[in-house]
Amino acid sequence: MRRFRLTLAIAGLVFLAMSVPALRAQDSAPMDHAAMAAGYDQEAKDARQKAASHELMLSRYKSIPLFPRGNSVNKEQMVAHCQKMVNSYKDTARQANALATAHRQMATK
Repeated sequence: MRRFRLTLAIAGLVFLAMSVPALRAQDSAPMDHAAMAAGYDQEAKDARQKAASHELMLSRYKSIPLFPRGNSVNKEQMVAHCQKMVNSYKDTARQANALATAHRQMATK
């Protein structure tokens, strides 16, 4: 039993010794800020498209006079949900745009 524990401890130490240089190399690798900016630009574009989709749903729900009976949600709940989604996606797009701008600035330095 002691030999097993000793072998296990040695194996753990060997694993750590091998992984530390790999972690250091990963930390010192330069970040591709231009690629990150492009990714955030795409994220912002996707969020704006989703916001537009929910704005369309919002306008449709607002124009419905009454929901059919038997629905588990009512018109006001659907309108509130769509408005919340629109606001959320627009906020996501603003944040992604800000991150893209920051990474473009870092790429030029």
